[in-house]
Amino acid sequence: MLTPKEISKLFEVQVNTLYNWQKTKPKLYRYLQNADYNIQKNDEINVLLQEYAVTVQFNFTIEEVLYLVHSKTELLSIEDIKNFEKIFMGTEYKSIPENPILFSIYDKILGLNIIEKYIFYKKIYKYRQSPDIKINEFFSEFLA
Repeated sequence: MLTPKEISKLFEVQVNTLYNWQKTKPKLYRYLQNADYNIQKNDEINVLLQEYAVTVQFNFTIEEVLYLVHSKTELLSIEDIKNFEKIFMGTEYKSIPENPILFSIYDKILGLNIIEKYIFYKKIYKYRQSPDIKINEFFSEFLA
């Protein structure tokens, strides 16, 4: 559990503000007190996801992955992740006549379990932020 001084240093918040939050926002204050634990748990989860990602083997093509990367599809919650294929088609439905590739992408996303969908979308999101990454290597577990 972090002390107010440690919280202050870690999050760049004045100690007086923390004492105020202790009274006015007790849930936030307790969360900050346990921030080191929460960071450690997030790190553990990310390591597990990376290990799991190595076992994933799917057959998306580069063209399909690039289509997804450039799509306006955005997933903002775990519920969105569960419905990835539906949200994707809802975003792209107007393009169906000129892009038969959409059905192939839909079927492949549908074949992913929720963890695989999460990992895949996380990679799409990261690639959108840093398109200079080598796509073949970055999406290797999802490519044919």
